[in-house]
Amino acid sequence: MTGRCFLATFRPLIQTPGGRHAAARFGLPGFIDGSCRREPDFESPFPSISATCRAGNFAPRLGVGDRVAYLTVKGKYQQDSKAGWRFVAVLRVLERLSSHDEAASWYRHNGLALPSNCIVEGNEPKALEFTNGNPPAAVRDRVSATTDPVGAIKLWDSIYRRRVRKWPVFLVCEAELLELSAPVRVEKSDILAIFSTIPGTLTPPEISCAQVDSLLRIAPTRAA
Repeated sequence: MTGRCFLATFRPLIQTPGGRHAAARFGLPGFIDGSCRREPDFESPFPSISATCRAGNFAPRLGVGDRVAYLTVKGKYQQDSKAGWRFVAVLRVLERLSSHDEAASWYRHNGLALPSNCIVEGNEPKALEFTNGNPPAAVRDRVSATTDPVGAIKLWDSIYRRRVRKWPVFLVCEAELLELSAPVRVEKSDILAIFSTIPGTLTPPEISCAQVDSLLRIAPTRAA
């Protein structure tokens, strides 16, 4: 099914010192999401998107066949000498499910572990040491992650739980592109050539699928 296309950014685990420590200590891919509920969750054989991060601004807009190109937020990663983006994934929506319970049933029926962003009983958030170590300001203002890591994760997770109660949609995806260790660099010149401007991604914009294909053409031609 042919769908629409979107551009989104996320904060990878290795963006922060705490995340780099977690990646080295636990052998985690550097370019997974750094939160206690990976959003998106790239680690499943069928990656997933939920409303944990952007509430009603993104996941509820997606349908079967839609494609999402994921860049990191702008930054210096690995041996980068200047700030830019890394092109990590293109996900295509396979299933749009109306609740996280339905999503849990889908993954279990297919013999798969539940993605981190599937918030159901028994699927706990990641412990602080597996995250970027940098909870949102709403958590930091109330709990010290350094002195009370368990409390910080509990509060961090409660924010996500409130969101999914209001926006319970869950998207099961397949990956057209997924590179979690050394994704290709995307320079400002690439972004301007494709989009004519630097797109805002706080609310992921709908873009043309030709623009996604232009991003995909970068990947085979440039080493990370």
